[in-house]
Amino acid sequence: MASKVRARRFQYELPFEKKVRGRKRRVSAEVRPMLLAGGVLVFALLFYVWQHIQVVRLGYQIEGLREERATMIQEGKALKVKLSRLRSLKRVEQLSRRKLGMSILLLGRSFFCRNRQARGREDRR
Repeated sequence: MASKVRARRFQYELPFEKKVRGRKRRVSAEVRPMLLAGGVLVFALLFYVWQHIQVVRLGYQIEGLREERATMIQEGKALKVKLSRLRSLKRVEQLSRRKLGMSILLLGRSFFCRNRQARGREDRR
């Protein structure tokens, strides 16, 4: 026996005996486990996609940091070369002769001056 429900001047026969009007339809006990399994599956898929996106994003970050590190290492090497060139004794000697007017130190023409503060410290000891 199929019950008849009247809606908008048409009659439909419903395949079950329960009245639908004014009541909420409940999910049957057979469908609940399938819905639960489907929800768990969707959650697992979303978690997998999120995790994969995080791994890819972190991979790009790591690659960017590696490139930045390589650039900094190269700049550091260039600065070390520049520093060694600036500290070279030949360059210092040339600059002292050209800009400061200094000459080569000869043994007979050299003397040492002591600072008064340094002499006072030596006397205290």
